Amino acid sequence: MSLPKGFTTPDDYFLESISFLKEFSWIYQEANTCFIKSNILANMPTEFRSYFQDIDNNELNQFPHVHQTLTTLQEPPIKEFRRRLSSLIPKQAFEDPPPLEDNLNLKTENFKKMNVKKRHEILRLAQAIHRELQQEHESCVLIDFGCGLGYLSEILYKLNENYLILGLESDPLRVQAAEKRLEAYMPKAKNSIRYCQQFITENSKDFIAENVTELLQSNYGYGNDTLRPTTQAIIGLHACADLTITSMKLFLYTPEVRHLIIMPCCYHKMQMCAKTLRFDNFPLSRSLQKVIAVGEDDSSEYEKEEQKKENDSVINNYSRYLNRPFLRLACQQTLKRWQNCTAEQHSRHGREMFLRAVAEALPRKEREIVVKCKEKIDLLPENILDFNHFRHLYRLQSKIDGALLDWSEMHEKTFNMLLEQYPYGERLAEGLTCLQTAIQKLCENLVLYDRLCFMQEAAADLNLNINVCYEKLMDEELSPRCYVLIAEKV
Repeated sequence: MSLPKGFTTPDDYFLESISFLKEFSWIYQEANTCFIKSNILANMPTEFRSYFQDIDNNELNQFPHVHQTLTTLQEPPIKEFRRRLSSLIPKQAFEDPPPLEDNLNLKTENFKKMNVKKRHEILRLAQAIHRELQQEHESCVLIDFGCGLGYLSEILYKLNENYLILGLESDPLRVQAAEKRLEAYMPKAKNSIRYCQQFITENSKDFIAENVTELLQSNYGYGNDTLRPTTQAIIGLHACADLTITSMKLFLYTPEVRHLIIMPCCYHKMQMCAKTLRFDNFPLSRSLQKVIAVGEDDSSEYEKEEQKKENDSVINNYSRYLNRPFLRLACQQTLKRWQNCTAEQHSRHGREMFLRAVAEALPRKEREIVVKCKEKIDLLPENILDFNHFRHLYRLQSKIDGALLDWSEMHEKTFNMLLEQYPYGERLAEGLTCLQTAIQKLCENLVLYDRLCFMQEAAADLNLNINVCYEKLMDEELSPRCYVLIAEKV
């Protein structure tokens, strides 16, 4: 998103952030179902264990607000954890977005079945796109990446009927549905909006150019040699996984595209190289890549030996702290919902999380998995100690034929042993979730700021003058992925 106050260069910020994440990667480096199996609770620092065993609900809710002082917090290691974390998150990340404009008189009668979250996102992004493009005096072509059923395109056309819109979607069924919606609800826009099936990659440049040309020709009736001056903008709501990076590169390397207004999400779905276990598009900037390379060179001899042992099996040193669980945390729920939870809600979530981790920690054969039973059962505090109750919550299942398998006496013995080992298991599980909620904004800021730095570096390499920033656009309680990337060639 942005560089927090107190840092002057991206390198300085990335260095401090990576140092912090390396130290506290135990908070998130494994899936939450594995925190017992991987000894995360057992290795949780003593001060953290004691603190979260006794924390009251009000302080639990306020803990992730690391820019605010907790007057009752006395433990030095935890105070230092919050102090360091607060220095790594820009204060703007805790601010609310600007109010939704209500003077555009948008009619959304075609969106009756749409949920509140989707409607909020579409209206907000459409207004932001319209605002960014309203100074353009040439005709404007909007290229909607991942257009889905065409809701965003429809709203944009209502805002300005002079827009020409090319919607690209990988799912052919959605393309058909979008075309049917256009014909049913907006027949007069049939020449202005075109939907095409396309899995967008960096090689889609020619496909996009051809369809934009056809769209211009069908509306203005001229040949390739007399093309009317146009401004092109890449837009998109929920540009999942690597699609945001693809859109950034197409913006940078396509001269005709002058604007990029896109909302990134689903960072954890980015492609990873099976051989190196590193993500194709993270880290992206030279600045962050350099910091990570230096950090790996500075690893102790023991760490390097352990890394060599694991390189051919599961992970390496780099992927201990910038792994898929890190990216999953970056796109999890924010503190906005957490801060309003009741004591009962926290307690129930902690019980569910703890018991799921217990189930995962019970010994099983290679071809067996743990599944949650479909039957809904009240998870009361007294039931957490009851193995008979537990066996109605989780079952073993064969990977081969899907058959449900019974728990054994050995499983019951291990279950009781784990409950004895972690008498405050549900509180520690919720404490771990609290710590994850606290660092979520750092994780997301690191991912998004890395992309911003990449765009600035690439633009400099290409001798392009661009303005690029993130804007908090959505109410994060409704839509946790609330940032829009806005770039313009100037």
